[in-house]
Formats: sequence, C-alpha cells, structure tokens
Amino acid sequence: MVRQTLLLFLSLLFFSTAALAQVHIVRGTVRDARTGEKLPFVSIAANGGETGTTTNLEGRYVLRHRQPIHSLRFSYVGYAPQLVQPDSSGIVHITLQPAAAQLQEVVVRSGQNPAHRIIRLANRHRQRHRPENLPAYTYRTYNKFVLTATDVQERLIHPALPLSRQDSAYLRMRALLKEQHLFLMESVTEYAYLRPDKKKETILATRVSGLQQPSFGAVAAEARDFSVYDDMPVFFGKRYLSPLSKGSINKYDFVLQETSLRGQDTIFIISFKPAPGKNFNALKGLLYINSQGWAVQHVLARSADQDDKRGIRLQQQYEQVGEQRQWFPTELDVELTVPQMQLRGHQPFAHLRTYISDINLNPKLRNGDFGVVALQQKANAHLQPDNFYTRYRPDSLNALEQRTYQRLDSVGRARKLDRTIRTMEYLLAKQIPIGPISLDIPRLLKVSAFEGLRLGLGAHTNDRFSERFRLGGYWAYGFRDEETKYGADVSLVLHKPSALQLTATYFEDVLEPGGRRLPFQQQGLLGDLRPALLPQLDYATHKSIALAGRPLRYLQAQTLLRQETRRPTFIPAAAGDLPIRYDLTEAAVSLRYAYGQTFIQQFNQRIPVDTKYPVLWLQYTRGLNGLLDGDFGYDKYDARLEALLRHRTFGESNVTLVGGLVRGNAPFVTLYNGYGSYSPDYEVYAGEGFETMRPYEFFADRYAALFFSQNLGKRLLRTRFFKPDVVLVTNVGIGDLKENRQEALETFRQGYYESGLLLNNVISSTFSGIGVGAFYRYGPYAFAHTKDNLRLKLTLTFAF
Repeated sequence: MVRQTLLLFLSLLFFSTAALAQVHIVRGTVRDARTGEKLPFVSIAANGGETGTTTNLEGRYVLRHRQPIHSLRFSYVGYAPQLVQPDSSGIVHITLQPAAAQLQEVVVRSGQNPAHRIIRLANRHRQRHRPENLPAYTYRTYNKFVLTATDVQERLIHPALPLSRQDSAYLRMRALLKEQHLFLMESVTEYAYLRPDKKKETILATRVSGLQQPSFGAVAAEARDFSVYDDMPVFFGKRYLSPLSKGSINKYDFVLQETSLRGQDTIFIISFKPAPGKNFNALKGLLYINSQGWAVQHVLARSADQDDKRGIRLQQQYEQVGEQRQWFPTELDVELTVPQMQLRGHQPFAHLRTYISDINLNPKLRNGDFGVVALQQKANAHLQPDNFYTRYRPDSLNALEQRTYQRLDSVGRARKLDRTIRTMEYLLAKQIPIGPISLDIPRLLKVSAFEGLRLGLGAHTNDRFSERFRLGGYWAYGFRDEETKYGADVSLVLHKPSALQLTATYFEDVLEPGGRRLPFQQQGLLGDLRPALLPQLDYATHKSIALAGRPLRYLQAQTLLRQETRRPTFIPAAAGDLPIRYDLTEAAVSLRYAYGQTFIQQFNQRIPVDTKYPVLWLQYTRGLNGLLDGDFGYDKYDARLEALLRHRTFGESNVTLVGGLVRGNAPFVTLYNGYGSYSPDYEVYAGEGFETMRPYEFFADRYAALFFSQNLGKRLLRTRFFKPDVVLVTNVGIGDLKENRQEALETFRQGYYESGLLLNNVISSTFSGIGVGAFYRYGPYAFAHTKDNLRLKLTLTFAF
C-alpha cells in the first residue's frame, strides 16, 4: 500500500511538472491576400500581448509560450489587423488584406509627436548597438541571389487570333518564368571582424547556375554594411542621411504607426520619410524599435527620391545573441528593379537574401589574421557538395529553383559558358584573350589633340602562360603627327603576398613636358582625360627597371632607375639656342600610403575598394649627371594628397593637394607645367588640373596647388523635370622659378585662381549621365575681356 501510494505521488509529481514545463508552439506563414507575397516583420501578439514575435524575411513565424495560446493578433503597417484563435494543430497561415486607407497618412500634429521620443531614445543608445563597436566577432552567411521577372502587362491574348512577334515573345517568356528563374546563385561565406577596422570575408562555397567553375560568389556586402546607426550610411553606392542621425527629427517626418507588446518589451513601429520642404538625400521606410535597450529590431528602407532610377529596397532583421544579449543582424534582404528595363513584356528584378548564423562574439582574432584582401574565394569553393549548403539553408530549394539549376547547368555545358565568363573577365581587365596571350584593349585606339587618331596593337602573356612571368609589347601610329610608337616590357613576380614585382620597360613614345609621374594612381572608367587635350608632347626613348611591392599593409613602394632621351616639340622662347634633345638618367623612390584600403578578389581579379581616409603620395627623384649618358644633375620632390570628406548637410567635399620642388641643373622638360587642361578644340571637363589654363601657359620649379570640389547633390535644384547634381569647384595654384633659366618661361607666382559650377546628370540613365559646367578665371592672371575668362565644359559621369 505504501509502495502504491509512493508511485502515485511520483506519477502526479512528474505529470504536473511536465505540464508546468510544457511549451505551446504555433507556427505558420503570413501573406498578402491580393498578391500572395510573403510579408516580413508582421507583428504577432499572443493572448493580448503576453508574448509575441514577428515574421522573418520569408514571412514565416514560430511563436512559443508557456501558457496555452488562445488568440493571435496579426498586424502590419498598411494592412488591416486580424485576430484569430488557433486550433490544436498549431499551424496558422494568415492572409492580410491591404487597408483601404494606409496608416502612413496618419500624422500627429497636436502636442509633441510621440515618435520623436522613441527616435531620441534610439539615437541616444545607438553606439551601444553598433556591431562595429564590439571588440571582435565572426559568423557565417548563406546567400541566395535570384534573377527573375514579373508580368507587368498581364495581357489577355485570345488563342484563336494570330499572334504578333511581340505577343509570341511575351508568351514564351511567360511560359519560361513558370518553369524556372532567369538566374540563380548561392554561396556560403565566413566573415570576421576585429575592431577598429579589420575585416575579411571568405567564400567557402559558391554555386552559379550555368557555370561549372565560377570565380565569384554572392555576398551581401552592401546590405550588411548599411546601418541606420551611422550618420551617413552608404545605401548601394550613395550616401543618405540616417533617420537615427543626430537632429533627424528636424529632417524626417516620423509617424508612430503601431505599438506591439511582447511580454515585458514593447515594439514601436515608426514610419519615416523626408519632411515637407526638406531637400536632402533621404530614405523612407519603417523602423521597428524595441524598448529592450531601445534597439532597432527591423529596418525597411528605400530611397525617397521618386526619380531614383534604381528601385532598391532593403530589409534587415536584428536579434539578441550571445550571453550579453547583443542586438545583431541575422537576416538581410535586398530587392532591385530597373523600371526603365523590360524583357519581353516582363519587369526583371533581382532578389538577394542573406541568413547569418554561427555568430561568435568572442573569437580569438589577431591583427595578423587580416591582410589587404577583404574578400576572397577558396580554391575549392565550387566543389562543395549540396549537403554543405543544406547546413545553412533555412529551407530546401523549391521545385522552381531546382529546375533553374538543372536547365541552366545543361545550357551552360552545351554553350561553354565558363569560357564565355573567362573572356568577360579579361574584358573587364581591358584584355582580349587569345590562348596564352591577351590583346590590350586600350592600345587599340586613342584620340588626342597631338596625335589625332592613334591606332595600334598591344599584347601581353596571361595567366595561362604563367602566373608569375609576363611579357608584352605594343605598336601604334598617330595619323596627325605621322609617327610610329612602340614598346616592350617584361615583369616577374618575386613574392605574391607582398606583390613584389620586378619590371623592365622600353618604349619609343610620347611624354608630357613638365608632367607629373606618380605611380600607383588608380584610373576610372574613362581614365584621365587631360593627356588627350595636350597640344604638344615630347618624343621619348625610355628604358627603365623598377622594383615595386607592398612592404606594409597600406603602404606601396617603388624604386626605379630610368634613362630617357627627350625630344621636345614645345620649344619656349630662349636667350639662346636650346638643345633639340635632352639625355636624362633618373633614380626615383615612390611611396603611396592609403590607410584602410582593401581589395576584393573576384572574377580572377584584385579589385581595389576606396578608403574613407586620405591617400598620400611621396616621391623623390634624383637626376644623375654622368651615369648612363645623363647630362643633368638635380633633386626633385613630389607630394600629393587626396581626401574625400562627407557632411550630412553639404554633401561631399573632394580635396586634392599637390606640390613639387626641383633644385639643381634640370631641363625645362623636368620642371612643372602649370597643369592646365583647357583646349579650344575639346570642351570636355578633364577632372584634373586647371580647366581655364592652357597646358603650357606657365612653368615652375616649385609649386603648390589646391583642387577643391563640393558635390551638393540635388540639394539646390530639385524640380519636377530638372534635378541635376550641383558641384561647386575652386582651384588655386602658385608657382615660381628660382633657378636661373635660359628659357623665357612664365610663372604664376602671384597665384592662379578659377572657380566653376557643374550641373552633372542633366541627362541621366541608370548607370551614366551627361551634364554641363562653366569655369571662370580671375585674379592676377585673368584676361582683359570677360568672355576670354569664361570656359564652358561638357561633363560625363558613371555610376561605377
């Protein structure tokens, strides 16, 4: 009897404890009732706010509660709320109806805006929640990129009627999109961060539809780096004022749309958009702010500019992770559309979704774990099996995605798309591969004021020949100067990690008299337009040997010995006969320091990433008299500093400081010309030098110059049909000749001044723009007639 009583007591104790520990779970998906689109960040409150959760980026949710769940309230900005009673299955799928009058239109005008208190509290705590303020962290990401298209026309085509070519193409595209996506890519990466600015990401696995050996992978760098905690976050190549920046309540119109209780916490859903009458680079969207630390839990953002030709929408989700319960991003979502583009009656759009896992907030990282390459891909990344991806996928691939891989992989093998991609990679590097040799695209055609049309051919060996040894040459002919140019070079990589390379060069070509010759200068898509505007150049015979590399993480260095014979075509007036040639022997040491600059290793190329810090060049050149037939001995010092400064109100300030000094017996071809870029035949904004100064109007053996531009964006001019980017420019220079000269050269010792106004992107597309500019020359060297000081220019801009 005692034993039976004890057993009964233990049984009752067990079942009562189990009942107390039982967790009630409800899960499901929330969709738009009209479109079927899955809705992220839908607020779900259980039992009147006892607990709650939100849907993830896939519209799915899982709600756990220690009490029985009697009711669920689903609410989402712009949709009618819905209250349901879950059944015993624990599965509740919901469709929400868009509200007839959207909540964004509700504005609080009487008294203090309640959203402002929440925004101020979030701003006050933002440094606490910035992941960059953590000592270190690591995580892994799963990324899925999908390119597809939606039917924007929804044509009703009668099957009995004859089809036009457009209708046939439309139907074929609609049928294709029902069976597969246009493109699909997956990747798994490992990311590491060490305060203050050490970052690296390694692509562990990559799969690209249609390719067998992809040299690239999907990464969420732009979506990850965007942070509303920054004053001026970068939103896909453009800086915007953050809704959580200091003083944002004076710029943005905030509306508290909804308040949701989650146990002891409250989530405030606040919409934001630029306030009426405010003109700045603004975002619009929603902030979900949690009262637990006043942290941002969800972000939905897009550009507030209705004329933005890039339809980009960003969503971020944060959760508390680790023992310290740090708010950290766990899901990222980017949607991109180009409204101006249609594909057979369909609107293409891209979708990149990222899931962050394996978050470690206390990794053992050291400075030595990081190099200058911030993104690289493992050699075997394309060989990872499907079960490797399964570990990180939130869900298995659906039938549409599986068919996309199957069909495009089959097409890729049949059409040898890997070879096509390799060719495109060479084209991006301005090369055309032909087996182990690549033709140099820039050598094929050039146009300049001095040479006129220049046609040529250049080639170098590529990696198929050797990854360390490179040999090349070129030949060209200028139809205006009627002269042949040619050259050759050979290089050997001595040490890959430090990019240590030995190069020997020979050429018979043209050079600028009094020009600047600093190595390691990066060229944009158009390169430097100024050389094409120069009316006269020196013919030169050049021989050199150089050793260049990266001795420190952010420091590049080069030592060089060169011998040149210069035959000038620009002959200044002189007190006597000038030599028709100058034999020079020079030794030079050059340095470039770019703190914080990194590179990404993708598409079989090392691509530089701009640094937010100033970049400094220093160079010392010694003219060697008596060595290798050199006839001149002198010392030459060059310096250059470039900086990009950003201001939340006034936009971007671009500052370039240059200067130089020559001492000794130096010929005029090694001095400094005034750095003018005005040509009456080519009214194009060069971007380098003085836009109103003729190229050889002035010379100096010592000079300093400031080139300053202020990009105000669209802050000053923003009308319905006219929204150019306004740029203010001011250039100032001073130069003199202290050494006694045989030549009669003009100096600008009293200071040269010019200012200008650029209206960029007057006519613009998604990736480029055309504008106009005007520059005015003033000060001691201004011309007598006003019209002679004014110069009009055409401007070209690119978005990449």
